[in-house]
Amino acid sequence: VRFNFEAAVYTIKQAPFINWMQTFPTEAMMNEHVDGYCICKVLVQSSPVLHLRGYAVRPLGATLPNTPQMQVPHDFSKIFGEQLPGVLYYLIMHGIISHKLPQVLARGEWTDSSQPFVDTKEFRDLLVDLTDYREKCLGLIAAQLHPSFGLKEIVCKAAWETSSAPKRPGSATDSDQQRRSETPQRFLRPKVPEKMLSWKIDAVAIRREMERQNVSKVGFRFCLVWHAHEFEIEGPLYKDLSSGDKVSISPDTDCLAALVHFMLLEHMELIADDGGMTVLGNILKDVPAQFQEPCLVALEMMKFGMLSGEPFDAAPNQPFPMEVQYPISSKAALLLSRVMSLVPMRLNTDNWNADVDFDLAAFHSLVRVLNRSLRHLTEASLASVLLQDMNRVKLLPKGFHCASPCSVDPRQSAAILPTFMLPRACMGIVTLFFLNWQGTDFGAFERELAQRFPCCVNPLEDLRGAFTFWQELRRCVGEIAEPLGAEWLAHDMEAASEVLRAKQQQLGGLLFPRGGQQQHQQQPPQQQQQQQLATQGRADEAEGSTSMAGAAAAAGAAAAVTEVWHEPV
Repeated sequence: VRFNFEAAVYTIKQAPFINWMQTFPTEAMMNEHVDGYCICKVLVQSSPVLHLRGYAVRPLGATLPNTPQMQVPHDFSKIFGEQLPGVLYYLIMHGIISHKLPQVLARGEWTDSSQPFVDTKEFRDLLVDLTDYREKCLGLIAAQLHPSFGLKEIVCKAAWETSSAPKRPGSATDSDQQRRSETPQRFLRPKVPEKMLSWKIDAVAIRREMERQNVSKVGFRFCLVWHAHEFEIEGPLYKDLSSGDKVSISPDTDCLAALVHFMLLEHMELIADDGGMTVLGNILKDVPAQFQEPCLVALEMMKFGMLSGEPFDAAPNQPFPMEVQYPISSKAALLLSRVMSLVPMRLNTDNWNADVDFDLAAFHSLVRVLNRSLRHLTEASLASVLLQDMNRVKLLPKGFHCASPCSVDPRQSAAILPTFMLPRACMGIVTLFFLNWQGTDFGAFERELAQRFPCCVNPLEDLRGAFTFWQELRRCVGEIAEPLGAEWLAHDMEAASEVLRAKQQQLGGLLFPRGGQQQHQQQPPQQQQQQQLATQGRADEAEGSTSMAGAAAAAGAAAAVTEVWHEPV
């Protein structure tokens, strides 16, 4: 219900305030109203602001009128949280980090108040599974603060979980309130790192490595290839990691960007605790630079068991609307569209003026909360580095974390750090249109594609790029499936690839990415026939499996993957 100021003024004029206070049906509701009024008063009269004369953050003024001395409630910290060091406020006010992580440390409460696009059981499970990343984020910042922040117990609250406030009339049914009250309380505890790798990055060394790799920008691929090379030759970058010294960098922007990237890889366990390589990091370094971030997100989704072709389950007591008739796509189509939706498209306008898809909206609810956690991990790594030496702030260029895509290539941005921005589901919707196309005339397909998606700059070329990304991810999954126990996903991707290949052949093979069709045709005819028969059998088996069995297999495999995910090579 929206607040109507005119209606509020009219209500106030009808009777004195004390009369309205006596109309509450229960004492609990009246106490809640009084509590809200008192909090509002404190927010208005004692909001913390930056006082330039003393260069300190403190309440604006007194809560008691006509008092010369500043007075605030003794439980002021319960509303605003504990006071943080001034350097943290400096980082927030200059837009270097967001307010989320410092606010959580100050108030001792992590609230996920935003509702997902589609509320699913998988979304709620993922929110709980991301606890480890959130604890690492808080621990990285708490390590540079007073020890008491590292010992805090953070209360976690989600939109569907119980609230400390009394039930309001019309806000929830009795069954909803009972269900929420039965939800166990979740807590976070900052994971202050006891030992971290001793990264030592020199400006001369990083220039030499850029020249060796023939690149001009620091990124995940650059750091992974550099680390792998140093690991193989036992170079100084690798040998110094276990020294136990503090991190050190030259006063250079690229060195700072490389350090944050390396710390991210370390905390995501793509680099082993002893500084060695991992199976996943070794695979990711061979992915082209333009696909590094979407491929990393896809593998993270796989890590949490959220990347599959199985339909999503509705949240408890929140069934999907009957009108959507979910699911309406095959298992292969769901997997293909979800994976390819991670690749951004070039749009003529900011607004998507074509179809939307229920399954992709649910999938991107998961991607959104995962990307947000990875972005928090990036901010925490940067804040940890800056809090050790605030002079490093001067190394950050303007727009260092700007996620706005370049007009020429939407997969690139001016940011020097990972942004983990949520891509729109446009590419997934275009993929579904391609998979559901029934004709064989490539020219007619190209014309209707442009008519159905007028907001896309070049949907055909973007579709080819998405096919290339699918091939890259399929290669990665194929190589890590056996050592990491992800054979189920490799099996599903193989079956989905056959569906994709058949659809490409239906249009005369003109939609194969560069080299894709030729590589397929270079196989001997007998080997092609055997592979097609075997894959067709796997595809039939995959399509015939029930959602319940597939979900159980995915959950079991995800549990197995969690145990061996970061196995060193």
